[in-house]
Amino acid sequence: MRRRNVESRSQPIKEYELIYKYGNNLHQEGISHGTIRDKHTTGWSVMISVLFVDDEPALLEITRLYLEKSGSITVETCRSALEALGILKNRQFDVIVSDYEMPLMDGIMFLKILRAEGNDTPFLIFTGKGREHVVIEALNNGADYYLQKGGDPKAQFTELSHMIEQAFQRRNVEQNLQASEKLLVEIINFLPDATFAIDTSGTVISWNKAMEEMTGVQAEAIMGKGNHEYALPFYGARRPILIDLIIKPDEEARRKFYSIIKHEGDMLIAETEKARPGGKPSVLWAKATPLYNPKGEIVGAIESIRDITEFRKSQKPDMIPVEVAPEKAVNTPDSASPGIFDRMFGKTANSWYHKGVDLYYKHGKFQESLQAFDRVLEIEPDHVGAWNGRGICLKELGRYEEAIQCFNKVIAINPGDEEVYYNRGEALEKLGKNNGDLKLFEEAIKSFDAVLNLNPYHVYAWNYRGVCLKELGRYEEAKRCFDHAQLLIRRGQNKSERR
Repeated sequence: MRRRNVESRSQPIKEYELIYKYGNNLHQEGISHGTIRDKHTTGWSVMISVLFVDDEPALLEITRLYLEKSGSITVETCRSALEALGILKNRQFDVIVSDYEMPLMDGIMFLKILRAEGNDTPFLIFTGKGREHVVIEALNNGADYYLQKGGDPKAQFTELSHMIEQAFQRRNVEQNLQASEKLLVEIINFLPDATFAIDTSGTVISWNKAMEEMTGVQAEAIMGKGNHEYALPFYGARRPILIDLIIKPDEEARRKFYSIIKHEGDMLIAETEKARPGGKPSVLWAKATPLYNPKGEIVGAIESIRDITEFRKSQKPDMIPVEVAPEKAVNTPDSASPGIFDRMFGKTANSWYHKGVDLYYKHGKFQESLQAFDRVLEIEPDHVGAWNGRGICLKELGRYEEAIQCFNKVIAINPGDEEVYYNRGEALEKLGKNNGDLKLFEEAIKSFDAVLNLNPYHVYAWNYRGVCLKELGRYEEAKRCFDHAQLLIRRGQNKSERR
């Protein structure tokens, strides 16, 4: 016969008499094992699975009956921690409830083994009165809740049910938050531009693949570092860069380090010729913006950087007019002959095109750039580059429907341009988020599929395809897209065309 600990079982007779009576009432109410588990008859869509471990058979059965009465919980019982460990090798539960004092292995040792094995299932210790040291030890070893046995059975079981639901909901919130954070990291990681983020203390909290490629600095070597560590790969010195001006505006640094800088809402756009990533003189275009928490407080900043050195070299000074001509009035004499003055004074479609590209790519002046592209189209109505550039500017201005029309025009003229399909997909995805129209995500996926038919190694198309699938709730397919994009980068097969 097993010897019982007198202190922990000091009230078993009265306690269990009450519980047995409460159990009989449950049976009289018509609650049975089969009906409790039928979630369809109770109206619940999510069932919480519980493993309840206790060496008292009567308590196991009555507790199961009560918890399953609500129809939202299913309970599996076992009489020892050793038996529970065996069950957990092959099955998972949403919550584990365990007695403290049991033969061979007590509830604390059971908890320690689970946590040592990496099992972080919410754990509730169900112990007798007068054992406060057990409660403290349980919480110190990773238990989520504790409940003392004794008192009114109905109140006790109601409290137990409430704790189980709380533990389940808290775990779901934590898992959803982790999934959201992971997805955000993956999205930043596969952004086409070199991108990094810092918190308000200047510590690096994100450093994507494109940033690794641009600087030669791996994420693990810089994550968690501060004191302007992120400036070293670009300038060889610890100094403020554009991202710092978001968190702490500094006019002296602004004048000293950036010849061109523009405010657009809370965003800063700048260009510098002083950068030396990898020791190579470069012209860099950068955009920085604050990061906010749900309360609207700035918690950091994020910066994207693009190397435009080759683009700047390709431009000839005589191809870039000093100012963009103002839009013509509707009733001007030359309105019937689009582009006639441009042709008379030797301004070509290409000169206006390069001006338009320069305005949005270098200065972020999307509205002025639209005017330049309109000049191109007056001279050459089927200029693919101008239609694409016009679409990009409209997309940046949030005029997504107009942007999509421009990309459709390009596809009609030249259906083999993967960049245009990609831009169209981006615009559809953004319009879908604005309108909440799921059909637009489906259409965006078709655009990214067109990109991948032309170039199966287009990492950004794989990534954006995953984003759209996630919005449609097709999480497994989305994960496969993100995983494939990551695989391409690891293999060095990123052949995305970004102009």
